[in-house]
Amino acid sequence: MNQVEKPLKFLFINFELPQSKRVQFEKIIRTQTPQSSTHLSQTSLSRNELIIIIEKSSFQSVITACEKYIPDLYGLMISVEDNNSLRLNEQLSFSWSSITGSKGSFYSGFSLRFELIMSLVVYGLAHYNRASEINDCSNESNFDENAKLMVNHLKIAAGIFNFITSVELPRWMNLPEDRPIECRQGFSLAMYELCLSTALSITARKAVKQSTSPSIISKLHCEAWQKAEMTKQFLKDLENSLYKKLPKSLKQIVSDIIIIEYAKTFMFMALNSKAQGKISDALGYFYQVNFSKIKKPSNTKTTTILNSIVNDVTLEQQALSRENEVIYFEKRTDVNSLPEKPSPMPKSIVNMVTYSPPLPSFMSIN
Repeated sequence: MNQVEKPLKFLFINFELPQSKRVQFEKIIRTQTPQSSTHLSQTSLSRNELIIIIEKSSFQSVITACEKYIPDLYGLMISVEDNNSLRLNEQLSFSWSSITGSKGSFYSGFSLRFELIMSLVVYGLAHYNRASEINDCSNESNFDENAKLMVNHLKIAAGIFNFITSVELPRWMNLPEDRPIECRQGFSLAMYELCLSTALSITARKAVKQSTSPSIISKLHCEAWQKAEMTKQFLKDLENSLYKKLPKSLKQIVSDIIIIEYAKTFMFMALNSKAQGKISDALGYFYQVNFSKIKKPSNTKTTTILNSIVNDVTLEQQALSRENEVIYFEKRTDVNSLPEKPSPMPKSIVNMVTYSPPLPSFMSIN
């Protein structure tokens, strides 16, 4: 394969980040001290900067803006929740768009927990999208370094989505029925699995470059395949009306990732058998590779990446078939008689980076 065809890139979804409308906390919440007023003004400033950056700046800038605003938001939550002496000039509300909605369409919420979860979702998606950006500029010379960066962003994102589903969503009492899909447990669970699936695929590709055993690489791809399957299942477990609203590109690429990771699992099982001189078994493993259900994306860039990955597997499959016809003359082992079943690593080597919420910027307002 030439340089363009080498599968050094991976399938990513390009998420549109949720957007929000501005809020001026110092105008809504009454304060009695200059220091409290300053805390609220600073929180408004960091939030409104985030809103502008989401609309106009890079994903790395969004990550930085989230890391500036979220400590202020935690300070606001500690100061406001269960504060019976607090007085408002008007009702405190937040508006956020969703990946399932049309442009200009917003969900409104009156809970600071809603605001926190949406901010964390933006933070997690920005890390995922940043990994996608790095993927776009990867080549043979910078792949090793870029692979480290992508995996790190994906592990951080997985930790954020795990934190949302295991900590913050359970704390949200009296969940409103009309809330964005990003505030549903199934979405964060799916994103957690998707981030780790992609990180495993990248790790497997790096292992190929390092001439790691095909047996180990097959186990990495097997785990990536299983996590992609879990991604699809968590999305399908959402209410049917919500699932239908998911971007078509998301559902399509998740399905394609499942097929790709399944195929690569069996390809490396086949290559492992070939290395051991078990040509009949290798043919049997390759026989289970099938790309007929791949759905070609409408996006040209994604189609190019997908074709490169499919071609890589297909060429390996065809090469073994030709060798067998000329050299080995072996009969393919029946699928049900193959000695080994696909299995992941006993202990995953790719785990999330646990998200620990930052210390609040302030502890009270009065």
